[in-house]
Amino acid sequence: MISTLWPYFALLAPGFGVAVGLAWLLVHTEDWHLHLTGDQPEGGPQKLHTEATARIGGLAVMAGLVAGLYWLHFSADPSLRRQLDALNIAGLMAAFLPLFVLGLLEDVFKTVSIRLRFGVSLVAGVLAYLLAGVRIEALGLPLIDPFLLSLPLPPYVLALPVTVVAVAGLVHAMNIVDGLNGLLAGISLVVLGALAAVSARFGETALMLLALATLAAAAGFAVFNFPRARLFCGDAGAYLLGYLISTITILLVLHQPAISPWFALAVIIHPVTETLYSAWRRHRLGLSPTDPDARHMHSLWAARLRQRSEETGQAVWLGTNAGASLRTLAVASVPTLLAACVPTHAIALQALCVAYVVVFIKIEGLLAQPAGRACSGGAAACAADDSRL
Repeated sequence: MISTLWPYFALLAPGFGVAVGLAWLLVHTEDWHLHLTGDQPEGGPQKLHTEATARIGGLAVMAGLVAGLYWLHFSADPSLRRQLDALNIAGLMAAFLPLFVLGLLEDVFKTVSIRLRFGVSLVAGVLAYLLAGVRIEALGLPLIDPFLLSLPLPPYVLALPVTVVAVAGLVHAMNIVDGLNGLLAGISLVVLGALAAVSARFGETALMLLALATLAAAAGFAVFNFPRARLFCGDAGAYLLGYLISTITILLVLHQPAISPWFALAVIIHPVTETLYSAWRRHRLGLSPTDPDARHMHSLWAARLRQRSEETGQAVWLGTNAGASLRTLAVASVPTLLAACVPTHAIALQALCVAYVVVFIKIEGLLAQPAGRACSGGAAACAADDSRL
């Protein structure tokens, strides 16, 4: 599959270069803006970093994406340009713009309410449905799909709310997994690579290029986010990546009926599982589902590595933060890569989703006990995500 994508990589260099360039500029001008854009270590129980770090890396991702798409449009041959125009990328991006601006305001001022951000993410899903034709028409359930289609209702009555919830849900799920150096970027690169490969396999060239353009922009930001985080993606960047991954996935399944709707879930099963499990865990403890904490898989893994390092006196390769990020990414990548191998096999994809949830809960349980002891010394001892809903 890589050989299929390789000829297009040269077209993506401008987007990667712009993302790297702007990220470099943001890092090297932080003395001018860090008092506004900095994420402080004492900002919550979920913070791991030890010094203020700018959290406006989403600007670099957006700039790289826009530059990459602009270059693709004007360098493509007429046939490819028609495919890109048919995808209505302009409408897709216009639907997301209000949410990006709101996320950027939160990254700078840190005063935008969670309810407002979630509400605008729902609006983004509605606009994606109306402006770019992003819609979920089937759930991949043999007994339920025919029944829903037989109902005497306009298609949008069912498709619109399901699509909106799916888009908004992944937008915030990607924000939750933005917790360690390179973790959000790493998960995004794996998922986008899988989507690009499956798109190429089914002849969806425009979707493949959109996935690769987003991948290139995320990779440009990642240069300054891993292994040492000199720049955070922030809410705006996490929202952008979550929105594009959700819409590309939905459009791919919509355009290719042979691809099972379960592929859409399996390819992003880690952030979805992390979000739902976190909400259940907090509810069980009598907390709000949106309360930040340091009990995510990546948080627990970082705490365990810290504890092991303190007990043995041996340093963790790349450090506790990046080391935990790599371990979490290794686990999260498995279902995504397997899903890309069997995108048309519903039963295999269903089994993959169920198996991953079981594995996820088992790993959380194994990590929780040492993490709990490591966290008993206070918030500073706990690793965590760099964001909340």
